[in-house]
Amino acid sequence: MKGLALLSGGLDSRLAIALVKEQGIEVEAVHFTSIFWTHLLKEAKQGARELGVKLHVRDCSEEFLEVVRKPKFGYGSGMNPCTDCRIFMLRKASDFMKEIGASFLITGEVVGQRPMSQRSKQLLLIEREAGVSGLVLRPLTAKNLPPSIPEREGWVDRGGLLGIRGRGRKEQMKLAEERGLTYPSPAGGCLLADPIFAKRMRELLDHDPNAGLNDVELLRWGRHFRLSPESKLVVGRNERENAKIQALA
Repeated sequence: MKGLALLSGGLDSRLAIALVKEQGIEVEAVHFTSIFWTHLLKEAKQGARELGVKLHVRDCSEEFLEVVRKPKFGYGSGMNPCTDCRIFMLRKASDFMKEIGASFLITGEVVGQRPMSQRSKQLLLIEREAGVSGLVLRPLTAKNLPPSIPEREGWVDRGGLLGIRGRGRKEQMKLAEERGLTYPSPAGGCLLADPIFAKRMRELLDHDPNAGLNDVELLRWGRHFRLSPESKLVVGRNERENAKIQALA
C-alpha cells in the first residue's frame, strides 16, 4: 500500500507523513511550486530528507495563474484563492497519484486552522470539486471528519490518527519533539496573501487580464506607478532591484 503526501515543508505536512509511515505504509511526497511561493521548496526538500521519503517537485506556475485569474470560490483577504488553490492541488496530486501507483492522498490539514479552506464542510467540498471524495487522509485531524476510504478499507488504522482542531500548534510541536522532527517557524508562505503584492496583482489583472508570468514576477520588485491604462513605470530602489528589473525586461 502506498500513499502520496502533499508536502509543503511545514510542521503539519511533515508530521502527517510521519504518522502514516509509523503504520508501515509506503509514502512518497509531491511539492507543487509556483511563482507565488517558490521559497517553500527548500523546506520541502529538507523535510523529505529527514522523513526518508522520495520527493517529486512539480512547477505549476502557468496553470495556477489561470486559477488566480478567475477563482470559482473567490479570494481571501488579498488575491489568495485558497479554496480553488486546494482544489487545484488535489486534482494535480490525484493525477500524479495514479502515475506512481499510490492509492490515496495525505495532507497535513487541520480542521479550523484556516478560516477559508479548512472548515469541516469546506474540506469535504474541496474533495468533491477535485474529484477525490474519500481519498484524502488527514492524519492530524481525521477524528474530526468522516472516515476516509483508507480508514474504511483498513489500509490505515483510524485508532492511530488524531483529532487536532483549531489554529494552535502546541500539540503538533509536542508530537514533533517526541519524534525528533525539525520544522521551520510558522510563517505566511503565499505572496497572494501579502497586502502589497495582492494590491499590485489586482491592479495588474484589472489593466491586463492576459498578463503572463513575467509580468507577475515584475510585481515583486521596485516601486510601481500606473501612467495610463496601457503602461506603467517600475523604478528600482537599489542595485539588486535594478538588476532584477533589467533581467525581466
